[in-house]
Amino acid sequence: MEIFRNLNIDFIAIGLRILLAFITVVAGRTLAHMTRRGLLKTLQKTDLTESLNTLIITLSYYTIIILSFLLALVILGVPVTVVVTSVGLIVVVLAIALQQSLGDLAATVNFLLFKPFVVGDIIETSRIMGVVREIQMFSTVIVSPDHKTHVLPNSKIQSAGLANYSKIGTIRLDLSFGISYESDVDKAKEILARLLAEDERVLAEPPPQIFVQNLADSQVEIAAWPFVQIADFLAFRKDITGNVKKAFDEAGVVIPYPQRDVHLINQNE
Repeated sequence: MEIFRNLNIDFIAIGLRILLAFITVVAGRTLAHMTRRGLLKTLQKTDLTESLNTLIITLSYYTIIILSFLLALVILGVPVTVVVTSVGLIVVVLAIALQQSLGDLAATVNFLLFKPFVVGDIIETSRIMGVVREIQMFSTVIVSPDHKTHVLPNSKIQSAGLANYSKIGTIRLDLSFGISYESDVDKAKEILARLLAEDERVLAEPPPQIFVQNLADSQVEIAAWPFVQIADFLAFRKDITGNVKKAFDEAGVVIPYPQRDVHLINQNE
């Protein structure tokens, strides 16, 4: 005991600092839990998306935890300048190490605030088309028509751009059908017009456009541009090709095989 007295160590003061630091950490954790519960109840009454609510709650929770831990260090006697400098260095290191993740997080915030798409929308990005199932903190989950689940980083979606088919609710299909040069073009156009008019899924406004699109090597390409509801898009695209083939066959409109003329040169002549 005499040795400790000579060292002039105030164990009571140290103990009080440790106790106060511990209480600070516990209080911070309690406050973080209370804040999370309070924000959850409050945000559920707003029009914000569930993903944005989760992001706000998570950031608030860990911000309080980190601040309480830093305050505990100051109470233990760590100089404020040391704490601030250390935090700055940690932030810089994390920013460099987590550059991709921070980019994804920034893109997530952008998506949730400006809503270029929401859960349930049909979008196309990076040659992937499907329904948005979830907007996560760093990525977006898209389910394509073949039931494949694609998880794309949000920064990639933001940089690549996207097409949102659900914003307006309708979509134009760019269909093309080839017929032989001997077939009657007007008859083929009439058949296409009739099939589109008979299909209830095709919208009257804007009206479908049917025209000769291209004169290819072995066929005349006729384009048909009908508009349908986005919900009918996949089913209609699947049905129309078979219906056109059947109608062309019944009317004698020929869909040609690819043809190529081969000229043989007799070198002996």
